[in-house]
Amino acid sequence: FGVNMLAVADGRPETLSLKQVIEHHVDFVFDVTTRKYTTLLNKEQEKKEIQEGLIAACDCIDLIIAILRGSKNLKDAKACLVNGDISNIHFKVAGFEEDAKKLHFTGRQASAILEMRLYKLIGLEILALEKEHRETLKKIAEYKKILGSRAVMNQVIKDDLAAIKAEFAIPRRTRIEDGAEAV
Repeated sequence: FGVNMLAVADGRPETLSLKQVIEHHVDFVFDVTTRKYTTLLNKEQEKKEIQEGLIAACDCIDLIIAILRGSKNLKDAKACLVNGDISNIHFKVAGFEEDAKKLHFTGRQASAILEMRLYKLIGLEILALEKEHRETLKKIAEYKKILGSRAVMNQVIKDDLAAIKAEFAIPRRTRIEDGAEAV
């Protein structure tokens, strides 16, 4: 029987052979997997940046509280955390000015610090944050390993396909009783 092997390949319609269809599909799967792990890597790197900022903030929390108490608005506090700009900060206790000038958090880190709740300063919360940071670093290393090696990506794709097969494969429901007649 005839099969219409018309497909959009590289942005234009083409009639393909079976081998070409399989090659395009494999390239597509690799492209999708690459985009998936690149997106996951970017998310984990953003998470890592925020976690590092929160961990560093826990070490100088007295300074950050002094900045918050001495600032008139959120914009001034954020400018101090990001650039060390203390021009609009009026410290109630002397001695924090020089330390505040040395602060250089990123914009994301500063926003996360300003949104941080005080209960995060409990010792167990800090330990949980450090544990989560270690897990984030492991994930980043894993994603870089996958993106850096074609062989590792092959194995990841095989594992994903095996998981899909295990989840959706069902045994044949119909029974062929007299196969000799069908032939």
